Amino acid sequence: MNAPLIRLATLADVPLLCRLGAATFRETYRTISDPREVDEYADEHFTPDKVAAWFRRPCARTLLAFVDDAPAGYAHLRHAKVPACVPDRKAIELSRLYLVGAAQGTGLGGAMMAALLAQAAELGARTIWLGAYDRNVRALAFYARRGF
Repeated sequence: MNAPLIRLATLADVPLLCRLGAATFRETYRTISDPREVDEYADEHFTPDKVAAWFRRPCARTLLAFVDDAPAGYAHLRHAKVPACVPDRKAIELSRLYLVGAAQGTGLGGAMMAALLAQAAELGARTIWLGAYDRNVRALAFYARRGF
């Protein structure tokens, strides 16, 4: 396995992000949620219009990760309404971070997090906040190991 490539996504990547987003969402949640609801969510939220909207926000960044030239994950940062439990009112949200199953446990998640932190700093954020599904224990453990 070659070193992963992590780069900023562009509008040209919208079709790839739709496929990757829907596939990783289904892979992540089908075993811990109602599969029908998971499919409905993926079908509704990973359309070209919805994903292209990520790029219209002025304070947002989307990253794509590739391993051996194959798409392996993506992440999305954005300015959004900060919950009351986050004291830094200028915090940025890590709204999505997903890897294909084969890339999990390889160190790619940590590399993606480092790239996300650099992007957050470029956007002027000192704090990142996120929400995670309480049944997604793998993600919760990943974030906890990184201080979330």
